Amino acid sequence: MPSASSAEFQAGGYLAQMHADVAYNAGASGQGILIADIDTGADPTRPDLVGAISPLSTDIIAGRNQPVGPNAHADWVSSVLAARFNGMGTIGVAYQSTVLSIRADTGAASTFDDADIANGVEYAITNHARVINLSLGSPGTSSTQLQNALSDAVAAGIAVTISAGNESNPEPDAPANLAVDPRYAGLIVAVGALDESGKLASFSNQAGSVANGFMVAPGANLSADCDPTGCEVVSGTSFSAPQVAGAIALLLQAFPNLTAQQALQILFNSADDLGAPGVDPVYGHGELDLTKAFQPAGAMSVPMASGAQRVINNPTVGGGAGMQSSMTSVALGDAIQRSRNLTTVGYDSYQRLYVVNLAQAYQRTPVRGLISAQPSIRGTQASALTPSGATLSFVGGGSIAPSPDQHTDRTFTTNADPSYAQVEATAGRLSLMAWHGEGGMQPDFGEPRDAFQAIAAPDQVEAAKVNFGQVSITAEGGSGESLPPLATTPQKGPSYASFDADFRGKGFGARIGFGALSEPEGPLGSTLTGAFAAPATTRYATISANAVVRAATLYGDAAFGHTQFTGAQLRLDNSLSSSWRVGLASPCAAAWRACSNFGLELAQPLRFEGGYAFAELADVPAQYFDPLTFSLRRIGLSPSGRELDLRLFTEKDLGALGLLRFEATAARDEGNIAGAPVGVGFLTSWRVDF
Repeated sequence: MPSASSAEFQAGGYLAQMHADVAYNAGASGQGILIADIDTGADPTRPDLVGAISPLSTDIIAGRNQPVGPNAHADWVSSVLAARFNGMGTIGVAYQSTVLSIRADTGAASTFDDADIANGVEYAITNHARVINLSLGSPGTSSTQLQNALSDAVAAGIAVTISAGNESNPEPDAPANLAVDPRYAGLIVAVGALDESGKLASFSNQAGSVANGFMVAPGANLSADCDPTGCEVVSGTSFSAPQVAGAIALLLQAFPNLTAQQALQILFNSADDLGAPGVDPVYGHGELDLTKAFQPAGAMSVPMASGAQRVINNPTVGGGAGMQSSMTSVALGDAIQRSRNLTTVGYDSYQRLYVVNLAQAYQRTPVRGLISAQPSIRGTQASALTPSGATLSFVGGGSIAPSPDQHTDRTFTTNADPSYAQVEATAGRLSLMAWHGEGGMQPDFGEPRDAFQAIAAPDQVEAAKVNFGQVSITAEGGSGESLPPLATTPQKGPSYASFDADFRGKGFGARIGFGALSEPEGPLGSTLTGAFAAPATTRYATISANAVVRAATLYGDAAFGHTQFTGAQLRLDNSLSSSWRVGLASPCAAAWRACSNFGLELAQPLRFEGGYAFAELADVPAQYFDPLTFSLRRIGLSPSGRELDLRLFTEKDLGALGLLRFEATAARDEGNIAGAPVGVGFLTSWRVDF
């Protein structure tokens, strides 16, 4: 298979300009496609044409019986169409197609009569050509006989490529000027020539009134008809037209469900716009571009085992990048993206079959950074004793400086500045608390947020706490809103409910909790859309402890979850996740006047530890039209890496001026991606109450 680095590929020049290697990489070569060239008669013994010329090739002039004429024009055109990949010279656009060479010139002067061209068209129809190339023409009007023959070709579903002419005219020659005639149903294309700078060649006729049926391809100083001694260098729209014919052949072979009309429409729609924006009277639709022509058109429909079609926005196809519609969480890392078990098939708007890697339709959520739970804020506190003896307190605050988002995977509706308000009422053993926050703030009820509460990132939380001396019981619930990618209206976001029991002894504390996290858009911070979207539920348990040893406080916590998720594309089974943290905090030595407290912490953010995702997907058929079969695929949920965050912090108590905190953090395998660069971050925050 030729590649972009092949000497033969580079020799022609025009192949690189149209990105023919994209078609070749997709398996297209033109094999099995018969292209009729009505011309001066190609020589099948020419070194680059050996094996390219059909044995059905003929001389259409009655009684002459000389299929190879004295003029080499047909050799040059056939070379651009189908020169073989043989280690010599150059290659044709459809290098494994077959050329039905039909000699129709009247003699050495290489002139053509419309009647002979018409007979050549009818011969091509009889022999089942898929494309007809006419690298000929003249100013004026085509005869009725030729027009009728072209109508017959169109009725047979044959595309016809015609050179626009080389007189520098504002209109194409005949018969190219028939390209927009409604009788021909969009199956005729007039082709102009570009020079080596990518502009319309000085000799080329323009699109003029047939702009909607006109496109351009390279046509100046092209190498063709090579032999061991060298290549011919040719110029003219005669050599632009066969490039479009070859491109049609590549599409018809790669996507055998296409009609010739559809193939030509794809080339028009995917052409690189040149000149004035849109279809214009110089370049028509623009320049031939096989990269775009071989990309899916419109949304991709992925067949389901149920018989339904799921529409997605062009995931990776054939190794190329596509639009990604869903985001997986940091907890999943690269587990989905590196899976090889999500390869299936999809159909574009032309019902072209593509091999689709659904793994690339899932985009990893970017790591937001390793930052403090406490941004720089100013706070207000107030409390009052009610006549009944209950205590009512209020805490509120707003930012001094804009705060970065919390280290979580959700995209929130936030204000530019964080702000919050918290109300607490205490009567005897019972305390009731309510909190509302914006801008990525998190509630502070005297205990750190666990990993699953942090995922919910609530904007409102309610809690009730009952104290029994050293033991307390807390019930809490929170909910919020989220802003999915590309959305402008907030939607109902995750919510959670938790139940915790605390023990506080002298110099020791412990906490155990249970909860449930509900997410409408995907598991553990994922934001899935379209066919991938489904709600997820995680049931989890948490445990934490702290102890004072001399003046230092040792602390640690861990969280473990089990997630259930059943979507149209994926379902999860035995999906286990965990996070943990251990640390030490201590007052600074008396000699360290710049420091009041310091600490060191090692943490693992939330990560899927085990389990599988399952998807029942269509298998790639051995042949294009084979019936689809489906198989159940299993995708491991554990990412390739395990993120570990090492955090060092110091604090300075400034008295009435508040608390100043400095943090330095380093992360290994950031985002749970093995081998990710070490992430380093620094943060200074200031908290003051008044």
